[in-house]
Amino acid sequence: MEKARQQVSKRRIRRRGEFFLQGILVWWLLVLAAFFLLPWPLADKVWVAVHGLCAQRSGHMLLFGEQVLPLCARDSGLYLGVLLGTVYLLARRCWRAAGRPLRAFWFVLVVSLLFFGVDVLNSVALDWFGWQVYPPHNALRLASGLLLGLVISVLLLWVIHLALASRQTERRILAHGGDLLGLAVAGLLGGLALWSGWPPLYVPLTVLSVGGAVLLLWAGNALFFLTRVRGRALVARFWEMTPFLFWAGIAAVLEMALLAWLRYRLGG
Repeated sequence: MEKARQQVSKRRIRRRGEFFLQGILVWWLLVLAAFFLLPWPLADKVWVAVHGLCAQRSGHMLLFGEQVLPLCARDSGLYLGVLLGTVYLLARRCWRAAGRPLRAFWFVLVVSLLFFGVDVLNSVALDWFGWQVYPPHNALRLASGLLLGLVISVLLLWVIHLALASRQTERRILAHGGDLLGLAVAGLLGGLALWSGWPPLYVPLTVLSVGGAVLLLWAGNALFFLTRVRGRALVARFWEMTPFLFWAGIAAVLEMALLAWLRYRLGG
């Protein structure tokens, strides 16, 4: 009898999960359709969409011929790093790895935070007070953002895997130096593409960097909602995650719209 009840419960959870999975697909299709159908130039729409996520200061932007990436050098690196790191780890079949990253990763984490923090403070000091420790440069902005984005991708996937009880494996999310090196190579290639300024790369890099921003917001919201609702309780199966992913996707779009609106209202 107990086994029958468990089977009924599993089927109910799966049906509910499938319903929300369909909702996720419909939501993002509606968002994309609305975005492309709005009667304004595509580049202007992308610029507005990320206006609340990036200062978009003159002199901090990356040029591709006559076109400007909608995110500044630092944020382009950050969000592209998140996306590239996530794709690399999934390609390495680390999608269920819940083991602690190797020790060298924690050293890289500290270095990336220090590099990012110091370079941000130096740049802000010059913009606001006309004072600097060293001359700011877009290459440093890009590198600091990219390195931190790669680190965030590892932490993000690791935390997600820790939340999925039945999908965990003991494999480390970064098992050895080769994984760390591969992650660095992926980041290096992304950084060179961003720094190249080659006009044909404008569209793909815009899509990838903005996609990384959406991914980071979406995953962050899902983890926040999951923690608020379930506390420390683990998710037994993927289908239990889809409601959180559905609402997190809606929240990500609303957050981007609200932040952009606030910046424009405040004259930013």
